[in-house]
Amino acid sequence: LVASAYKFFGPHTGCLYGRFDVLDALPVYKVRPAPDTAPDRWETGTQSFESLAGVTAAVDYLASLGSGGSRRDQLSDAMARIGAHEGRLSQRFLDGIAGMASVRLFGSTDVKSRAPIFAIEVGGRLPDDVAAELGRDGVFVWAGGYYAVEVMERLGRSDSGLVRVGFVHYNTKDEVDRVLAALERSAIG
Repeated sequence: LVASAYKFFGPHTGCLYGRFDVLDALPVYKVRPAPDTAPDRWETGTQSFESLAGVTAAVDYLASLGSGGSRRDQLSDAMARIGAHEGRLSQRFLDGIAGMASVRLFGSTDVKSRAPIFAIEVGGRLPDDVAAELGRDGVFVWAGGYYAVEVMERLGRSDSGLVRVGFVHYNTKDEVDRVLAALERSAIG
């Protein structure tokens, strides 16, 4: 299992989990002084201890959002709560843009089959222009391809990309409504 702590509110630090026998058997690019056995053979130099402290802090933060007798229970509960809250925010957003003829959503409208991140097009306008306009309203989104090169190519948007709107556990329904109001103004303008 490979992940980035960035995906759970931590620093840009890679995380790798694997069984020792598998990690020992896989070919690895490593610095010569590193041992030939796992897990250290996977390190490319001195560990970023300050970044690892950030990973620990991110996990501690997530655990603080849940309840339960063990840390695992707390994390499991926190992630379930986060998922439910983000699902409610996502449904509110999807319901809101459903009534906007000039806003086109790329992807599923089923909250259960998607993350709370939305790729949209607003009235055929350039994503950079829409993002700048929303930014003047205090709504910050990403415009472009956001590293999804293959997806943008398949959608025929490799030149300009799309507008990306995302919600996380600390967003509120009022903030979703602010985004929707800003999109409505942008679609009209």
